[in-house]
Amino acid sequence: MRVLNSGLNPLLPSIGSIGAGDLVILAALATCLIGDGRAEWNGTVYPSRQAMQLAGLEPIVLGPKDGLSLINASALSAGHGALVLADARALLAHQRAAAALSFEAMGGNPAILTPAIQQARPAAGQVEEAELLRGMIDGSALHGRRPALQDPLSLRCIPSIHGALSAALATAIAAVETELNAAGDNPLVLVEEERVLSTGNFHTPAMALAFETLGLAIAQAALAGAARFIQLTGRARNGLPKYLSPVGGASAGFVPLQKTVTALTGAIRHKANPVMLDFLAVSEGVEDHATQTPLAVSKCAEMLVLWRQLIACEMLAAAQAVDLQPDHHCGKGTRRVHEFVRSVSAALGEDRPLGPEVAALGDALAFHRIADDRVAKDRFD
Repeated sequence: MRVLNSGLNPLLPSIGSIGAGDLVILAALATCLIGDGRAEWNGTVYPSRQAMQLAGLEPIVLGPKDGLSLINASALSAGHGALVLADARALLAHQRAAAALSFEAMGGNPAILTPAIQQARPAAGQVEEAELLRGMIDGSALHGRRPALQDPLSLRCIPSIHGALSAALATAIAAVETELNAAGDNPLVLVEEERVLSTGNFHTPAMALAFETLGLAIAQAALAGAARFIQLTGRARNGLPKYLSPVGGASAGFVPLQKTVTALTGAIRHKANPVMLDFLAVSEGVEDHATQTPLAVSKCAEMLVLWRQLIACEMLAAAQAVDLQPDHHCGKGTRRVHEFVRSVSAALGEDRPLGPEVAALGDALAFHRIADDRVAKDRFD
């Protein structure tokens, strides 16, 4: 804890663990703690012993089993996983906000969110997600309109799509919390029983599977957002002008961003491909199974960067579509989403490059957190 609080950062390799304990990478951490290896402090990389001196620290002195305890664990996977899940939870809240604004922009049918409909097939998270979306559009002019009989599935099925993602996220959180609060030692010292037993507690298949599932759930929600973007920016759905351009004629409007969205979805789908089954037998066959948990966590982290940009694209298009319907008023939650987008990017009139505005909105999303993603008690509500 003193090392963490001092701002000292041991230099670790990014590759080396196959998820059967994070031995190789954690060995670099342990090496730093005893004064060998390298570490970064105050923006400069030093030999570890020098960096520790600058940070006011002394190398640790290992006792019996300390070295093994430092390296034979899943601390890398669990620590990185916890950070990824914090970001994923925030992005799910942003995806809800983007989808709600698209619901307004596309003239979604609020009746689909009726509690009785959701209770008739209460799939994981579906009831709760419908409630959140109802709260976002509360007070919207949508409630006084004659809606289309059937909206596109990317709109009509938001509760079930987001519910599946919410459930996958909860499973991943539970898996990481287990690792953070458990002993992954091998061997395990049972002091009260005066026994030392060999274990497989360093193995993390449940966490690997949770992150693989989470990646697929993120991809499913992201592709639904991309579908809504294409609906919004194509030919006149819900009376909207072609390409969301108020100018018309040869104006490109939002069409160039369709290529960006397509590229983002392709990259997200690629990252969603599972890796936990890709391993070789090592250590002369003793380690003939692996989980690839660090890789599963890392590719999920990379997916979040892409997903954030895709959410920004959807928000920009939905805000533009709302602006093109001056007689429509949004609900209390979606109105704040619209205001948030407009605090970063102005409505599109004449054609202009939108890429920098997607990046700016993505950056704004990265720093804007919703305190509790389960309830509608935040800026977007």
